[in-house]
Amino acid sequence: MLLGKILTFIIGVGLGVLIVMYHRQIVRFMGVNDWAERTFGGGGTYTLWQLIGVFVVVGTILYVTGTVNMVLAGIAGAIGF
Repeated sequence: MLLGKILTFIIGVGLGVLIVMYHRQIVRFMGVNDWAERTFGGGGTYTLWQLIGVFVVVGTILYVTGTVNMVLAGIAGAIGF
């Protein structure tokens, strides 16, 4: 169980960091996202990929530490569910 969490941490954080580092190359390969450009303005696709990378890192850390349910419950409570 511990080995699985360690591997998940290494892969998840590594993937998130790579997404943030290579967001320009990802956009060149995947193309521009119209929604991101409208929402975030010029260069919004680059911002979107950086946010995805940060969310992957944060989500991985929350999963490995076991605090995902607590965070989601807090968000749902703040929204009113």
